[in-house]
Amino acid sequence: MKPPFTLQDVMDAPTWLSTTAVGLIPVILALPRPVRVRVLTVCTVATFWVVSHQITPGRRMLRMLLRWRGWLHKDSGESGGLKTSSFLQLRKRFYLGTLGILSTFVTWDWQRLGKPKLFSLQDTLPTLPVPKLRRTCERLLASLWPLLSDEEYEKTAAMVSDFASAGGTGERLQRALVERAQRLEGTQSWVEVWWEEEFLRRRDGLPIAGNWYGLDRLDTPRATQSERAAVLISGAVKFHRMIKTERLEPLRMMGVVPLCMWQYRRLFHTCRQPGAEMDTIFTATDYSDTRHLCVMCKEKAYSFDLYHKDGTPLDVQELQSQIEAIQAMSKATKNPLSQPPVGILTTQNRSTWAQCRQELMSAGPNNTDSLRKVETAMFLLVLEGPSPGTLTEQARVSFMGNGANRWFDKSIQVIVFEDGVASVNCERSWGDAPVAAHLFGFMHDFESETSIAPYAPKSPASSSPLSPQRATKPPRHPLSPPKRLEFALTSKLARAIDEAALHFKAAVADTDLVVLHMRYFGKGFIKHVHISPDAFVQMALQLAYYRLHGTLPLICESAHTRQFRHGRTETVRVTSSDSVAFVKAMAHLDQSSAETKLHLLLRACVSHVEQLKEAMNGRGVERHLLGLRRMARELSLHTEALDAPALHLNWGMSADSCPVQRGPSGGFGGHCDGGYGVSYHAQEEHMYLHICHRDGADGR
Repeated sequence: MKPPFTLQDVMDAPTWLSTTAVGLIPVILALPRPVRVRVLTVCTVATFWVVSHQITPGRRMLRMLLRWRGWLHKDSGESGGLKTSSFLQLRKRFYLGTLGILSTFVTWDWQRLGKPKLFSLQDTLPTLPVPKLRRTCERLLASLWPLLSDEEYEKTAAMVSDFASAGGTGERLQRALVERAQRLEGTQSWVEVWWEEEFLRRRDGLPIAGNWYGLDRLDTPRATQSERAAVLISGAVKFHRMIKTERLEPLRMMGVVPLCMWQYRRLFHTCRQPGAEMDTIFTATDYSDTRHLCVMCKEKAYSFDLYHKDGTPLDVQELQSQIEAIQAMSKATKNPLSQPPVGILTTQNRSTWAQCRQELMSAGPNNTDSLRKVETAMFLLVLEGPSPGTLTEQARVSFMGNGANRWFDKSIQVIVFEDGVASVNCERSWGDAPVAAHLFGFMHDFESETSIAPYAPKSPASSSPLSPQRATKPPRHPLSPPKRLEFALTSKLARAIDEAALHFKAAVADTDLVVLHMRYFGKGFIKHVHISPDAFVQMALQLAYYRLHGTLPLICESAHTRQFRHGRTETVRVTSSDSVAFVKAMAHLDQSSAETKLHLLLRACVSHVEQLKEAMNGRGVERHLLGLRRMARELSLHTEALDAPALHLNWGMSADSCPVQRGPSGGFGGHCDGGYGVSYHAQEEHMYLHICHRDGADGR
């Protein structure tokens, strides 16, 4: 088949276009202004279409545009705020406008009225770059300077300098990393597999140290437990179908720059399976055999299908009927202690749970089937007891509960209390918090906007919030009753369950968690004075830590790298010389003027924003260090600098903004004993903070 154009046509195209354009200029200028505007608009659109579809492969051009990351950075100006020069603003707007138009054309789908498919922009995303070795070493030493003594710093600096010197071990490892990145370009990130393996090698139990939680919106619909759960499940099923059919649109930063959507493939049907030394992430891909939901109710597991045999999903009324059947089954259990709660085993140390899981599967074929039902379920629904009265109590139950009415290995656990209040508990190895938060937000939008009116106004004669038409509508198909998942337990497993319960009870007792609502102060005022709200909160947290402990630890914040293909996160080292200078000036109120403190605050905030954006651009420190260590291991090279104690300090505090945008957001635990996990959600006029602290060996 003859191609539509030859290579010579492509080479001659720019000359032909320029000649034609120059010849048309007098004609266009002679037209009336309204007509001239329309003609130029049509010419621009036509040019973009030709460029993206005919002359130059549009996706290659889009990929080249996405490699430029300068639009993330802003000119800080003399005051240290976030003011941006008009030239930079103009350049940024031109870039983003060009990017938006080109990405629209290369993903245009007439059947979807131009809406791009979920994964339609994946192959245009650039891959994560390998940072420059010398720059990484400079940033590393800068982050260690305020944390080490002079002697420790000089010793560490000497080792790092020798490592990064010309012809040194660092250069050899860097070349190997660059070669690895080139081999994997266009398929995955050079650090992706290594980062996931390091994450899965952590042996701490998932509650407190691993999972995170998100709380419900404050305007919770008035509904019973079964009613609210049914609507939320229906919204999740719709979200799942949109992923399968790619009707979910890809997310874009600032509405233009596409983000990697690969993590959505593991949002549902996913479970973290324990291993002796390293866990694995299991995602069931055979949807024909895994179209069911797992439900935990009174520490027992149940399951039922979410689809009829003809492939249509259960509607809200049918889902409510199945949930009520499970509630009835749990109440009819004559002896609640007839089977100890297997779910408590998922709270244990990962190696211990791996041994118990192997014992569980060896104890009988029914156990293997029950385990498979839990691990391949679309997600886990937890039917909890009465809803706690305060946000702090809700957070504790959502984050930890009693450990028995959970299965912490599941990617998503949707928790619904008796009064209809809901929350989520999510495992983190499969994907990042914003992905699960997207699902939770969609479920909220679904119950607010759906046309089936699940929460119709109640009439005096009706006790159900379902519309009267739906409340009396018979099921479309006969429903298979839910099944209780049975586990046969040996005496060894029974002892393991008792030990897990005691261990988890002690861990909960050693964990402090509080949710603070700061009224009348939010990000509105902070932005008004041209300071980044995120940086402002980070500085405030450092000051609070210093006033409490008299020192500052290594503090981290996550920065997403989803602008890159298969990007996850980069860790920002928040503690810096600028932040320490501000904190110490504030801690000694009588030694610095107000102007000096303000200047130090502005400088620290600008420095923090730049660090965050450098990390988002793939020029962070932690992932690069991980890559260098793993490459040294593969090449059997000993590197004294990478093994230095200063490079293995514990994260004393992990502080992040929460992606759950509605209501009081959510939180997570600290990285180590004695560490803090702080999540914050700043709204215009108020702010929520979730502060979790794990007692250390000294009881602090």
